[in-house]
Amino acid sequence: MIRVMQAIRTVDARQTGGAEELLLLLCPALRERGNFDPAILLLRRPNPTADPARDFASRARSLGLRVLSLDRIRWRPAWLRHLPVAAGIGLVHMHGQRANYFIWLLRRLFPSTWGRLPLVATVHGWVQDNLVRKLVTRLELATLRDCDHVITVSMQQRDTLLGLGFAPERVSVVRPGIPYLAMTNPQRSVLSAQSSAPGERLAARKRIGISSDAYVIAAVGRLSTEKRFDLYLEVCAALVERLPDARFLVVGGGKQEATLKALAETLGLGDRAIFTGLTRDMAAIYAATDLLMLTSDTEGTPHVLLEAMGSGIPIVATAVGGIPEFVTSGEHGLLVPSGDKEALVEAAISLHDNSALLAQLVAGGREVAAQFTVEHMVAGVEEVYRSVLQAR
Repeated sequence: MIRVMQAIRTVDARQTGGAEELLLLLCPALRERGNFDPAILLLRRPNPTADPARDFASRARSLGLRVLSLDRIRWRPAWLRHLPVAAGIGLVHMHGQRANYFIWLLRRLFPSTWGRLPLVATVHGWVQDNLVRKLVTRLELATLRDCDHVITVSMQQRDTLLGLGFAPERVSVVRPGIPYLAMTNPQRSVLSAQSSAPGERLAARKRIGISSDAYVIAAVGRLSTEKRFDLYLEVCAALVERLPDARFLVVGGGKQEATLKALAETLGLGDRAIFTGLTRDMAAIYAATDLLMLTSDTEGTPHVLLEAMGSGIPIVATAVGGIPEFVTSGEHGLLVPSGDKEALVEAAISLHDNSALLAQLVAGGREVAAQFTVEHMVAGVEEVYRSVLQAR
């Protein structure tokens, strides 16, 4: 087997995002197929107080994956130069901007070892909502030109790279896969959007602190500015009068958490808004949810939409990034313009009030989600690896 170094710097020592979750699906599946042997270069020091159930390195090692974290790197030129040879690395696959920068630097410092390795990068998304992030994105694009091949998670990202002069044969779209376990509640009622296992639904709601008869709207993701949880909370406040039985979940963690909690209080949401924090028990979240809402300003191919659709949950989302490539509004979910609070409110109301539309969207969403398999994702990545190695 050819050993592939998967280089990544996690979002935070306490949490994971889409790139990390994808890697935790990709690596075991690659190893199981028997063609490539993944090892992870984790460009972050471990947090000794981190919950092992949430910590990326702990989760990766529990899957039997080799992890070389930042604290185990010897900062001596001779050691760094010979690391690819000592570790038997045949290809490097980068995930995220900071991993790109790190590998780019090693290739410049040690061209006889690092510089000779075939190089692949996956673009998981770009955020350009301020000057610093715009600069960071430009630097990332410069590092991508060093790659033998670039993988994007949406056609929109691929088109962006082609417009910047990247060769078409060196940029491929590989859609993310969602695990089989995400396809919970296969017999979920499309008329009520409730699980066919009432006990599971009731237990999930009891753990969260929500009554059995509440209408639950959830937003899931990293609590960062581009995800627009502030907009989500404003939508929730606008829905309170029209949906008096509604409760609103904010699922995830991040730097914006304190700010968002303060905003929820300012908007008068009180105990209607429930911040769950980080959780790995997404099956329980989906079991408790009637409607999933995504309000981001930018996305690639968000896993949470696919998981929700596969779980029989109707979705309302902003039409950004790669989302319109797999969601046709009115068939698989409802899409609205980015930043349009009123459109988000009306979309949520229409799904609450229109059982026929709800049934149509749930059925359509399941059909779409079923196409995003881990097997298809892994086959696409392997195809890229083979083409890069054959070209060498």
